[in-house]
Amino acid sequence: MKYTIKLFLLILLSTNVFAQNKFSLVTDYYKLELFFDFKEELVKGSCEMKIQNLSSETVNQIPLLLYRLMRVESVQNMANEKLLFTQNVTQFEDFPKLQTNYIVIDENILPQETKIIKIQYGGYLLGYQETGMLYIKDKISPEFTIIRNDAYSYPIIGKPSISFLRKNFATHYFGYKIKVTIPDSLVVANGGILESVIKEKGTSTYQYTSKKPNWRIDIAIAPYKIMQNESLEIFYFKEDSLAAYNLSKYGTKAMALYRNWWGELKNQNTITIIETEKKSGGQTDETTILLPKEAFADKNDYDYLYHELSHLWNVKIEEKKGLSPRWEEGLATFCQYLITEKLNESKVGLAKIVSNRSLKSLKNDFEKYAKLLNTPMSEFGNEQLTSYSYTQSMLMFSVLYYWLGEEYFNQAVSGFYQNYYETGATTKDFTNYLEKSFSTEQLNNFFNDWVYGIKYTTFILNDMSIDDIINHYKL
Repeated sequence: MKYTIKLFLLILLSTNVFAQNKFSLVTDYYKLELFFDFKEELVKGSCEMKIQNLSSETVNQIPLLLYRLMRVESVQNMANEKLLFTQNVTQFEDFPKLQTNYIVIDENILPQETKIIKIQYGGYLLGYQETGMLYIKDKISPEFTIIRNDAYSYPIIGKPSISFLRKNFATHYFGYKIKVTIPDSLVVANGGILESVIKEKGTSTYQYTSKKPNWRIDIAIAPYKIMQNESLEIFYFKEDSLAAYNLSKYGTKAMALYRNWWGELKNQNTITIIETEKKSGGQTDETTILLPKEAFADKNDYDYLYHELSHLWNVKIEEKKGLSPRWEEGLATFCQYLITEKLNESKVGLAKIVSNRSLKSLKNDFEKYAKLLNTPMSEFGNEQLTSYSYTQSMLMFSVLYYWLGEEYFNQAVSGFYQNYYETGATTKDFTNYLEKSFSTEQLNNFFNDWVYGIKYTTFILNDMSIDDIINHYKL
């Protein structure tokens, strides 16, 4: 994610008991059916959730989050028996500006048992801009509608606590099947496999199934046009046809470069790019990239796209204790400028130019925030400083790239991806892998400076340039 920081992942961590351990309930599969009334700006949904209890204890309640202006009409089990539930619009305990419909369903799920519940719900969708999350301006409109978990516009397991979500969000992948009925003048965009489009009486019903298990569902609706090549499928607004063509061209070139550097993707599915409205935020999973309208307008510098494409080669980072510092955002930020250099001769040297700019920006932040100055990058997640991973970690990877050289740097990123894609890894796994691969004590010192300690701050406070810092490690 570039530019847009997911604030619900960055807000202060509370001491709530929910945050102490991962929650035992996870969603294994969704069946989601949606009907839209664009005149009334309403959505009605039917949601089947396959829920598993991963713990060794019986769970007797299922907590769900839904958008604050949506209401649950009924909950049933697979025998069509009604389940008791409560629902209340509730403030997040550690982010009071954020409100959600908090649903608690009475249902016993035994240890390791899986149950299916069916939920009927509906209501309005008007975004969350009042909370400061300006990119969540989601709404129901024939011009553009988006259904995604950022706004809780379909039910997700959760409790109204940022701490809870930080600990449990995106830790378990699920498959899905969706069915969406809309006026036949519109198109449904999704990163899954399109199974069918059934047209009847002025409506179209789109059915998609997930290409592979994932951590989110994104459904966008607009009068889209579609463009496809061997690597990319692009849903775009009709006025952006030339931009979509250029995006396809440069995106394909960038994918080829990443493959040359880091090897073939473990996920061999076509990547779907969906244009979203202006300033609605970018997002990437293994099958889908959401790109806001301004990213389509980049005439030659598709660095927003390059950033999101690099995430396709990410390993899931889950720390044994605490939260990820999200250093992969720094890697993606460095690579977006490096790819721009490679694909645009007039931009040679851009990565170093941006690195020097970031050094000055961080120095200003150090002078304002003592917490940032005194917190190692490895603790950015636990100290709610992950917004700085886009700059601090970008600088770390910039130094690594120019110090080790392109060949060794790409071997390191590629090897880590190939070795840990299936299992996931910790930050320590990453630094250990590089140290072992290159067998140099200097790398141990480097990571102590940039990841586990704060020596790197002295370089910045002393106004060293990126070349000065690189030369420090080369000596």
